[in-house]
Amino acid sequence: MSSVSDKRQEIQDLLKDLSALVSPPEIIIRLRQDMESPKSTAESLAKIVMQDPNLSARILHMANSAMYGLNHRIETVSRAISIIGQRALYHLALAVSATKTFSKLPSELVNIAVFWRHSVFTALIARNLAQRCHVLHPERLFVGGLLHDIGSLVLYHRYPDILRDSLLAARGNEEVLAQQERELIGFDHAEVGGALMEMWGLPESLQQAVAFHHRPGATANNMEVAIVHLADTLANRTDQGSFSEFGAFASMPHPGVWKTLGLDEDITEDLWRDVNMQFMETLHVILPQAK
Repeated sequence: MSSVSDKRQEIQDLLKDLSALVSPPEIIIRLRQDMESPKSTAESLAKIVMQDPNLSARILHMANSAMYGLNHRIETVSRAISIIGQRALYHLALAVSATKTFSKLPSELVNIAVFWRHSVFTALIARNLAQRCHVLHPERLFVGGLLHDIGSLVLYHRYPDILRDSLLAARGNEEVLAQQERELIGFDHAEVGGALMEMWGLPESLQQAVAFHHRPGATANNMEVAIVHLADTLANRTDQGSFSEFGAFASMPHPGVWKTLGLDEDITEDLWRDVNMQFMETLHVILPQAK
């Protein structure tokens, strides 16, 4: 088995080989640079977004969706920024751009429709949990939930022959998949996803939330990791949100996760109901070709 440093280098080499496919698009780099500037304004961000009409339309659609539940229609990107905030707009742009970028990594091993349904369902649960936990900028947890399994697309694209049998045997159980990935290639899809988040310049808390979502006890950054882990677990308990093509299964969170978040498991039904109200619309905004 590789050491931690060896694994990190192996993952970076893997991503370097695929950099043409998985590098962040120019518009995301420009948005991040603008946000880091002391001169950043809603208008300067809007000008960048509006250079991509498709991105603008999808962000406006999402800002007007059930995900935000506003009682008046937002007509312009600059207005969306003033209502939902600069960081929320950046994270929505990031979500839309990332799904477009990573959809360039199709694999014969992955039912891509099921993959993105699970990803969007997990993202909505993560955002809901972040709001309930009063986490600052809950949209970043939406991004974490949306991209938590993105490393799977990289692994199945690069190692289809090595991982085919384990994927079939696991029947969508992600804990089993992650363990077998570590045994077969030395690292798992969560670690690859965390490295991708680093490549995209996302905050370390989000990198860890993705990298440790199958091992929430392995890092001191408990809140964000616990949110993505629990969101993933609860999504897998539903037919609409399961990673498995065979539907819902009894996915269980790691001990202590509910306590870490200060929440009671009794909220699960209410949480699922909230997410179901937003799911199909959000799925079609994030991935218009989804069915």
